[in-house]
Amino acid sequence: MTGVLRAVFWKELRDAVRDRRTWMIALAVSLFSGPVVFVLLSNFIASVEERVERREVVMLAPERAPTLVNFLERAGATVTPAPDDWAAQLRSGRLQNAVLVPPEDFEARLATGATVTVEAHYDESHDKAGAVVRTTLRLVQGFNRELGAQRLLARGVAPQLLAPLEIEEIDLAPAQARGAQLLFIVPWMALLAAVFGALSVAIDVSAGERERGSLEPLMANPISAGALVLGKWAVVMCYSLAIVVVTMLGFMVSMRAVTNETLAALMQLDWREVAVFCALLLPFAALMAAANMLAATFGRSYKEAQTYVTYIAMAVQFSAIVPIFLTTRDAAWQLWAPAIGQLTVLLKALRGEAVGAAELLIPGAVALVGAAACLVVMARLLRREAVLFGRT
Repeated sequence: MTGVLRAVFWKELRDAVRDRRTWMIALAVSLFSGPVVFVLLSNFIASVEERVERREVVMLAPERAPTLVNFLERAGATVTPAPDDWAAQLRSGRLQNAVLVPPEDFEARLATGATVTVEAHYDESHDKAGAVVRTTLRLVQGFNRELGAQRLLARGVAPQLLAPLEIEEIDLAPAQARGAQLLFIVPWMALLAAVFGALSVAIDVSAGERERGSLEPLMANPISAGALVLGKWAVVMCYSLAIVVVTMLGFMVSMRAVTNETLAALMQLDWREVAVFCALLLPFAALMAAANMLAATFGRSYKEAQTYVTYIAMAVQFSAIVPIFLTTRDAAWQLWAPAIGQLTVLLKALRGEAVGAAELLIPGAVALVGAAACLVVMARLLRREAVLFGRT
């Protein structure tokens, strides 16, 4: 059986390597996906930081509220008059800030000690505007506190009486854990690389070979279906592992090239995390190779097989959304769910938390058992004439 497996492996590997365009495109996409993601993310964070540091406050008719303008300028902010079409610019995203609208009688009401309503218009659906809007609102709240303290002092009341409690915020999350929120894209893309890495090869060695009519004479030889399936699976897994490794290398290289200081401080991926990634992704790649081959076996044509394997890719993509809706992080049951278990442990490693042996063994064992089950089912299917001749 070993000789047959080796022969099938080299035969399928030579066939797959001949399709240079497919594997070169797959390797190029995997290699450059990391740098492209981090360049876009770095530019996004840098642009937001730059706009926050400018402390620009957009105000409609700032001449209505010279007292507020004076406070904002003393706080280091720059007050900019709102454009005429500021509402349309907020909705379209061209204006990524809040627009303060003081009433016409702002100063008069302020002088009488009355409460003045200042409207702050913004569109929270634009992600880039969030940090800038919060900066503007904090500046206005600072003016509110200062004005309230002055009114209390004018009446002989200590402002501290209205603030008996002082809140000191202490964030227990280390920098690496905060960076894991940004690095969420790394394990998710690594899982997708294991799925998509050898998708075309998995279809080609099953539905593609049957569509070409080469599977029937291959099975006519005195070889076992198990050896045939193992040889094909070994090739698909090698391709999948190669794509995963190249994707990780792309991420590692791109992280070293990040120029944004805040992003570089948060996004750290050392060899410890890489080792955990490999320990989890290798069995998962084996599972994805077997699952894609099994799904493609049910396809009577290459096109139909592509439809079936797409469902597997969609399930893995959906696994990244599941942890968002969970109230308990790192629940024990997650380790037993393929893709979710790998993602859970990978994110834990990115947060800098200790990863136990069980957290590595359980997802790996589940993946290997699932891969073995898929291969057994596929070997049995190939013994059926209806499957062999494409009549399923």
